[in-house]
Amino acid sequence: MSAGALQRPTPTGAAARSAPSRDGTMAEQSGVPDLAGVYETHFRYVWRCLRSLGVRDALLDDALQDVFLVVQRRLAEFDGSADLRTWLYAIALRIARKYRERARREPASLEAAREQTPELPLAPETSVETALARERLAVARRALAALDDEKREVFVLARIEEMSAPEIATVVGIPINTVYSRLRSARLAFEAEITRLAASTRSSR
Repeated sequence: MSAGALQRPTPTGAAARSAPSRDGTMAEQSGVPDLAGVYETHFRYVWRCLRSLGVRDALLDDALQDVFLVVQRRLAEFDGSADLRTWLYAIALRIARKYRERARREPASLEAAREQTPELPLAPETSVETALARERLAVARRALAALDDEKREVFVLARIEEMSAPEIATVVGIPINTVYSRLRSARLAFEAEITRLAASTRSSR
């Protein structure tokens, strides 16, 4: 899922003054990950995680900012015992949960409804292959949105982020046997929803 629509905020304050090192993640002197470098290297990854975890498109920038506010506050505590991307994902997961809960409490807007059933306007020069790829992506997003939160989280971690079951157990905070159980249920539910959407599409043509 592309992060091309993301308008990146410019880091300010200490983040703007810190120069990322060669790998873009470590400060030159302290050995602590550098906020500006972490942001530059990983903001697209975090954006994609938030979207996959069900944050509405219209709220992605706000959620991204919330993630990096937490990162800014807790970065000095990061000791490298876990992979940085896994650590970031755990933060993004908690932020996404808050946004999903907020969305359940608020009346659905027209924009949110469009996100659940995205339209696919095609330019005249768009190739058939491109149109089919966009349609498959839209169907996959709708099938993913149909999963409940518990199934969606493990499914995204396993199938999109390609984390192992032990990594998922650590990030989500559940026993590894629960990971396997939820993942099996999520795969079945996702495939069933894909089949249902495909049948619905065929019947409407």
